[in-house]
Amino acid sequence: MAGCLTGEPGTGFGGDEGTDDSDTDDDSDTERSATTQQLVDNLDERGLTVQSTTTTDAAIKLTVQTTGDTDSDIQIAASAFATLLNSEPAVDRDLRVRVEDRGLDQGRFRIEAAWARQFLSDDLSDNEYLAVIADTWRE
Repeated sequence: MAGCLTGEPGTGFGGDEGTDDSDTDDDSDTERSATTQQLVDNLDERGLTVQSTTTTDAAIKLTVQTTGDTDSDIQIAASAFATLLNSEPAVDRDLRVRVEDRGLDQGRFRIEAAWARQFLSDDLSDNEYLAVIADTWRE
């Protein structure tokens, strides 16, 4: 798995904690919650462009434009999701990501909220967190 999730103590990431609470709507989803929008903004800032979102009781589902590298896609999503849970601890949904390349399906992976919380509490290392997510990758 390329790279590590390092940075600020207690988050495993750099200085951006994704605290922008903007409710900005976009063309793909005009009903986004502030929490989902915060995640989308964080992903976009990190270079993983979100094409669409759907929120269910169990999960935030995203379709993203690949960075061109599966490991990077997973690392960016893992980092952004953990950052979201660090700033919004009441979030109890998992994250499901469908990766596309110019509209063509490339694969899917998921991140359980419990994994992100274990990572944030140092029960999972960077590599363990990324590995458990990578194990969910399917084409």
